[in-house]
Amino acid sequence: MRAVAPECLIIVDGIQHAPHGFLAIDDYGVDAYVISPYKAYCRFNNGYAWLSDRLSVVDHDRLLGKPADAWELGSRDPSALAGVSAMVDYLAWLGGHFTEAPSRRARLVAAGEAMQAHERALVHRLLHGGTDQTGLGDFPGLHLIGQADSPYREGVVSFAVEGVDAKQVVAELGARGIRVHARRDDVYSGNILRPLGLKAVTRVSLAHYNSADEIDACLAALAEVLPRP
Repeated sequence: MRAVAPECLIIVDGIQHAPHGFLAIDDYGVDAYVISPYKAYCRFNNGYAWLSDRLSVVDHDRLLGKPADAWELGSRDPSALAGVSAMVDYLAWLGGHFTEAPSRRARLVAAGEAMQAHERALVHRLLHGGTDQTGLGDFPGLHLIGQADSPYREGVVSFAVEGVDAKQVVAELGARGIRVHARRDDVYSGNILRPLGLKAVTRVSLAHYNSADEIDACLAALAEVLPRP
């Protein structure tokens, strides 16, 4: 985009990536990067954004008398800061298991790299199966959203099954102790599902705290729920 329109402002919603790896704002070439910590092991109703110097001073709503780069409209919530600080402390602790580097940044990066590697293995197991387990790609009538081995897939696998409502899949898996979600043609997901000709999909979300045993349990439950050839 920069090559075509050098003056454009690039704003990225990074929350879908934040819980699955590390952030490297300086490498992205963007003007804003926004996350909501509730998807990254933290509390709801709280958000954080990084702004470039250029974007920080564009005309925006702010309190009278505040400088041009002021964006906060009220007092900060100390409890929110405590929550996100604990989350970052946890990630730094996790990274300490994968690097002996003393810097906090190096430990955060190490945590992100380890999370990515672990989740990549879990997603591969979910798609292709494990020992004596059928992967999603081999279930009859199952339509996988996106390429199975896409390098851009991070911790989420969505699928639709011919003749089976996604809400029914969610309910049946829930009864077996497996929690997944249905994404429907609504204000949140309709712009993605409609071009695919789908009314709903089942979404399986993974994180670094999930295990291979849980993937196997999910596949075993799906084998009971989904139609057989």
